[in-house]
Amino acid sequence: MPSKRCLKLNAYTAVLAICLLAPEVSMAGLFGISPIRLDLDRQTKTDSINISNDEPERKIDMQAKLFEWTQNEKGEDVYIESNDLVFFPRIFSVEKQDKRVVRVGLKVPAAGVEKAYRLFIEELPPPPDPDKKGTQILFVLRFGVPIFIRPEKEEPAGSIEGVDAGPETATVLVRNSGNQNFQIQSLSVKSSAGYEKEIVGGYVLAGATRRIAASFPAELCSKLGKLQMIMKTDRIGTIERTFDWDASRCGAK
Repeated sequence: MPSKRCLKLNAYTAVLAICLLAPEVSMAGLFGISPIRLDLDRQTKTDSINISNDEPERKIDMQAKLFEWTQNEKGEDVYIESNDLVFFPRIFSVEKQDKRVVRVGLKVPAAGVEKAYRLFIEELPPPPDPDKKGTQILFVLRFGVPIFIRPEKEEPAGSIEGVDAGPETATVLVRNSGNQNFQIQSLSVKSSAGYEKEIVGGYVLAGATRRIAASFPAELCSKLGKLQMIMKTDRIGTIERTFDWDASRCGAK
């Protein structure tokens, strides 16, 4: 099982910027989240997420929102707001140098194929400071904790299906043919022409296909010859494949 780790978030990892009516920049609070993923099933029907406020001077107001997580035919993440799981509290405050717990639980038992969600924990913006004039920009933080509902019988499986050629990009197609997610820890693309690139691929959800782009200088395109792929994953081990490079695509736009 993947390890449960802690994530520390601060203003430099902000993913959400909100412009308030007030020329200064205000930074978000510093908070931690642990663990950074949950796995639920018939035996583990509930679990908890710990949120810590590392700010020395102020409390942080936060909210939690649940989204069902799928991946479309291009391998892109798709999120739809959901109430499939029980989670509380949904709006809360974490006092300075303190912690709060968000509890998560199943409403229905696991099925034949894993379901995936993200519980987004985000900081709520404080009201504008009336003592500051002009436009004030506030950066706040948001992190989506992956939550997986394990299938009744786990059948992990996956493969490197192929590679699409382009004048400056080799797009690797990775397919998850199993009934639960796996993570691409690294994907190495090599050629005898001296080209080598290593990519962190992220999650591939059950039944989905990820398209992972490996870029290269255009002058190398016609020289690549064969491409060797080495993919290391958390659940299905290491997969290696070699493909002939389609140099006829090197002039494509």
